[in-house]
Amino acid sequence: MTTDARQQGRLAFVNNHPMSSCRYPVGSDLRANWMAGWQAAQNAAPKGGGASHPGLMADARRAAGVDRPAAHES
Repeated sequence: MTTDARQQGRLAFVNNHPMSSCRYPVGSDLRANWMAGWQAAQNAAPKGGGASHPGLMADARRAAGVDRPAAHES
């Protein structure tokens, strides 16, 4: 496992994890470095239409429907 917090943040972005997945304590240097890595990866990512990170909106749509049963498609 990568021990460098900045690298962990970069890998989190690349693997479609939202910023909220950072587990370092708020206000810590490790959290700041993790966030900096995530944002650097976001800034380096190719820009396209829609969300700044393609999977983030899909995650939000999935999370919004967690308590509802999936619709049947025929």
